[in-house]
Amino acid sequence: MKNSSATVHQPLKNQPLPQSFNGRLPAFLFVLGTSLVCLLVGGAIIWSGQEGTGLHLASMVFFGLWPLAVGVLFLYLSAIFTWRLTLLPDKFILRHTFHERTFATADLLRVRVLTITSSRSPQPLLVLDLAFSNGRSLRINQNELSVPMIQLVDLMVHHYQMPLTYEREAAHIHHTQFGAGSRRPFTHYLNGASGVPVQSVADICRWLQQCEYVRDADLFNQKDVWQHPGEFEARQKGDCEDHALWAWRKLKELNIPAEFVVGRMAWGDESIPAGAHAWVVYRENGRTYILESTYKQRPLIYPLDELPARYTPWFSVDGAMQTYRYLPVATRVSREGQK
Repeated sequence: MKNSSATVHQPLKNQPLPQSFNGRLPAFLFVLGTSLVCLLVGGAIIWSGQEGTGLHLASMVFFGLWPLAVGVLFLYLSAIFTWRLTLLPDKFILRHTFHERTFATADLLRVRVLTITSSRSPQPLLVLDLAFSNGRSLRINQNELSVPMIQLVDLMVHHYQMPLTYEREAAHIHHTQFGAGSRRPFTHYLNGASGVPVQSVADICRWLQQCEYVRDADLFNQKDVWQHPGEFEARQKGDCEDHALWAWRKLKELNIPAEFVVGRMAWGDESIPAGAHAWVVYRENGRTYILESTYKQRPLIYPLDELPARYTPWFSVDGAMQTYRYLPVATRVSREGQK
């Protein structure tokens, strides 16, 4: 997988603390500009009525006070938008123009990303939810952040030593968000001709071992192409999506619950380069497994709970065409729970 709509950002966690993140500048400038316009309009109306007397002066002052009031309101809102989040080893500080809040990292119990839907926005809003053992809490939405939410979570998890997992959330994810080569609905890969018979997961692995991993740039002279399983069978060549889509289809033929997953993979092995990737997750005998169909010098099947830090899922789709997004959750055991 060369390109994906899930953007891969350069990690911030390699940089030492402290680190500071300012609020979004466009929001501040818009609110500040609106307040200045309202103040100028209100002041101009009152100024123009200075030469008048009686009712005319009173009416000009009355009509001028309204934009002045709106300008003061927006000026106050501009102060809310001007905030800065500073992460320190022992605490982090959320500064507003007129006040600041300090939170001890020792009390940080959970870092979680939530999605909130709104009738005013077609896309769900990402919200960072922080919970503390002393009962305090803090929420920051993506519109307030100048950096991607996932980057901030990775930074906090790394520096505050919190175990990271991912929550799967059912959501309507268009197939084009899975990658640049995903140009057809997922039903396309589960229908049509596929002539390789399989009777077990072991049969799937044995056939995949005969296939050759070839990049799309070398095979098709294109950045990203997703082959139909029948085409992949004919060539027995392809990249991670081609291997994973074929395995996903065969697992469905065996009536084994399975999902095609895209995300990021990092084994920490120079022979396996880190980056955007596609794989299959399936459930059998009460346990969940990863079918890693690409790196054939290693076993293809791994229990999912043995590889929590090597695979970062972004989106997945199951055999019923239900799509999911994955949101990071980091939870630290409280002092009470440790006793």
